[in-house]
Amino acid sequence: MNLTETAGLVGVPIGVVGAVIATLAWRTSAGTRRDQAAAEATRRHREMRPDLAVAIDLRHGPDSGVLAVKLVGPREVERYDWIRVTVRDDKERPPPRTGSGVTLEAQQRQVWGPFWFRPGIEGGSEDHRSAEQGGKAVTDTWLFAIDRVLAPHWYSGGGAAWREDYKGAPMRLRIEVGLGDQSWVELLEIEQPRRSAYEDGGVTVA
Repeated sequence: MNLTETAGLVGVPIGVVGAVIATLAWRTSAGTRRDQAAAEATRRHREMRPDLAVAIDLRHGPDSGVLAVKLVGPREVERYDWIRVTVRDDKERPPPRTGSGVTLEAQQRQVWGPFWFRPGIEGGSEDHRSAEQGGKAVTDTWLFAIDRVLAPHWYSGGGAAWREDYKGAPMRLRIEVGLGDQSWVELLEIEQPRRSAYEDGGVTVA
């Protein structure tokens, strides 16, 4: 209680003063409980964050393969409800130049990176941009079909230039995993395996 509040109680019956003090104490206690509950919820959310091991498997060749997302942990959670993986573009781009023949919508639809998802397979979306699947238990692995991104027809230098530009570039991902009304997001860059990796039988997610 501050000095202003104390001054305002001068001449007020003791019972009323006691009631005011009790009310202020209750409000303080309620606020403390809310803070403690919020801190506990934050701690639990942090402890329940999924631990992921992610790799690209190109055992069948350099142009198509599997994105493997293994649910390594944590020990506090047995199973998660869903996963959504989205390809992030390699960088932000300014709007197309006027007269280039390229629309802003076409530029934004294009996936700018080495790989995209195969539509209709293992949860892949029609625009190649994302894939979503149901739940998995800890130690299980989600598998997503991926292919090399095709260059848009207006890309300078065509498909050959595109492949050269993205040779060795990482696959940039946004991975969201959900459980009940909670979800966790990871932003990752997954390196492409070396050519010898798929020639030798692919990449194993440990």
